Amino acid sequence: MTDSRIHCGVLPLKKATEEKAQAMRDAAADSFKSMLKEQGEITFNSRWSRVKESLRDDPRYKSVKHEDRELLFNEYISELKAVEHAAERETRAKREEQDKLRERERELRKRKEREEHEMERVRLKIRRKEAVTSFQALLVERIKDPMASWTESKPKLEKDPQGRATNSDLDSADMEKLFRDHVKMLQERRARDFRALLAEFLTSEAASQETDDGKTVLNSWSTAKRLIKSDPRYNKVPSEDREALWRRYAEDMIRRQKSSHDSKEEKHTDARGRKSLESSKNPLESGRSHERR
Repeated sequence: MTDSRIHCGVLPLKKATEEKAQAMRDAAADSFKSMLKEQGEITFNSRWSRVKESLRDDPRYKSVKHEDRELLFNEYISELKAVEHAAERETRAKREEQDKLRERERELRKRKEREEHEMERVRLKIRRKEAVTSFQALLVERIKDPMASWTESKPKLEKDPQGRATNSDLDSADMEKLFRDHVKMLQERRARDFRALLAEFLTSEAASQETDDGKTVLNSWSTAKRLIKSDPRYNKVPSEDREALWRRYAEDMIRRQKSSHDSKEEKHTDARGRKSLESSKNPLESGRSHERR
């Protein structure tokens, strides 16, 4: 019983002594690290061999066992590195977030610029289309002569009170092209009307009538001219173009007449051939019939 009581009394005392000693070691370790922290020149790249000499006179240095000093120093350096790495990660994360934010802002600006550019392009396209339509309407109103020239017509068009010939959405080259297209259309319409005139008067019946000297409306321009010159469409075509248009029309009509005649002749020849063939067959058929009888 006595030994048991002694044993029970010694253990708590020993434990208390050990705990006190551990607490002293922990306190000494904390003081040692505080000492290191106070040394501003110590960083996570510092080496124990280079800094220990500057610490020897500090009581906190001496309060730690020789074999523990470098271990505590290395622990402190590890803590510094962990803090540094954490700071770097945080800085990197912030930088990446800022980069992403700037990239999003840049994309938004680009998208906005593209949208604005597209809207402006559409607006310009609409305005140009309206300007073209307005200028074409002006040409229809003012330019009736297929022989009109751009140089002479431009000053007159620019006097338009609606400003359709001075629209900034159309440059001079655009307007000149539209003018020339309009004049070309007038010339084509004039030629088309003249061809219609020829078709009305230079019919097959008219072409079959010959003068005493063998002239017809298809082989003599003067003969055809007498027939059509009273029509207003005749005078709308320049004199140098009339005969050329008539000649093309006459040649085309002669080709059609020849083609029609050749076709009729071919049909007539075929009909005569069939009739001759049938005639040659009939005597043979009659002979065979007689033999059978």
